[in-house]
Amino acid sequence: MCDKLSDGSELYDHEVLEILLFAACPRVNTNPVAHALLNRFVTLSEVFCASVEELTEVVGVGESTANFIRTVGMCAERAGRIGNAPTLKTGGDCKRFVDLRLRGKSEEYIELYFLDKAGRVKRIYTYTSGERSRASAKIDDVAKAVVFSRPDSVIIAHNHIDGTLNPSDYDDEFTALVQFVCNINKVRLADHYVYLSRDETFSYRDAGRLEKLKDNCNLEKFGKWIKTLN
Repeated sequence: MCDKLSDGSELYDHEVLEILLFAACPRVNTNPVAHALLNRFVTLSEVFCASVEELTEVVGVGESTANFIRTVGMCAERAGRIGNAPTLKTGGDCKRFVDLRLRGKSEEYIELYFLDKAGRVKRIYTYTSGERSRASAKIDDVAKAVVFSRPDSVIIAHNHIDGTLNPSDYDDEFTALVQFVCNINKVRLADHYVYLSRDETFSYRDAGRLEKLKDNCNLEKFGKWIKTLN
C-alpha cells in the first residue's frame, strides 16, 4: 500500500489511516483499527479532532496509539494556521528575519528563503562549507531546490564575519547564478542580503546591484561560473 504514496495513486480514507497507524503499531494489522475509527468518527477530520479518551474507547486503540493520533491532529491544526509562517513583504521584514537567522553565527552561512505569492516563507535551504570565513553552495543543488519547490520568489542571505560588509566577487557570481536559475524557472529573485550585524546589512536590490547582475548574466557566463563554483 505504501507504493501508492510514492506513485501518487489515490488512497481511500481508511488506507491513509491504516498507513499512518502502522508507524505507531508496526507489528499490528492496522486495517481493522482504521475501519473501526472511521466507523466511530465518520471522517478523518473527526478522527484527528477526537480526544484521547474518546479514541481509547475504540477497539484496538490503546493509550499510546490514541496519543499518537491526537498528536498528528494537533500538528495538522497548527499547520493550518497560515499566520505561523514568517511573512517578508518589506525590506524591514527581510532584514529583521535575516538578523534572527544569522545573528551570532561563528562561521559563514548561505541561506535561501523560498516565498509564496503572499510573501510567506515556505522553505529555507542552508549551506556552509565548514570553513569559518567562507560559505559555498553548489548551484546544481540550488537549481534542484528551485525546481522541486517552485517558489514564487527567492531571497538569498549570507553573513560576513570578517568585518567587511561589501559583497565579494564570489558573492556577485553566486547571485548571478541564482538569478539565472530563477529566470529560467520563472521565479523572481527578490534580493540578496549580506549580513554583518543588525544595523549593518547590505541589500543588492537597494544598491542597484541586483539589476546590474541580471543584465550581465547570460548562458556563456553561466557555464563558466558553474565550472569555478562547483
